[in-house]
Amino acid sequence: MYYDFAVTVTAGKTKNTPKEQTLKLTKGVIHYVEVNFPAGCRGYAFMTLRHQEHQVWPTNPERAFSGEGYTIPMQEYYKLYSEPYSLKAVAWSPDATYDHTITVRIGILSEEELEPVKETTNLLQKFLKLLGGK
Repeated sequence: MYYDFAVTVTAGKTKNTPKEQTLKLTKGVIHYVEVNFPAGCRGYAFMTLRHQEHQVWPTNPERAFSGEGYTIPMQEYYKLYSEPYSLKAVAWSPDATYDHTITVRIGILSEEELEPVKETTNLLQKFLKLLGGK
């Protein structure tokens, strides 16, 4: 399953008074996350993604995603097994003149659905080890 969310950040929103939007999902493993900053953001819009009140992306809590005409793709393995099955997008844009819409896309599968991917990865790692890799 893939989810697509538009998060519109009002110009002038500060980090202390951010736009917060709940991204309703389902139980499973988040295997893919994408954050798109369209052209025009010019690095003025910022976003973090949280599970409950814990910042998950970016991993370092003192930082936030930002960009200009750029999509940040992330291959992940984040279990979402307890309610609420949601993330919270937290965004701000203190120096912007215009509102900005940041798009968040999330892929979720059950562990059973991810098992073939895990098996393929394990086989590839074994093969590389045979070739002298790590």
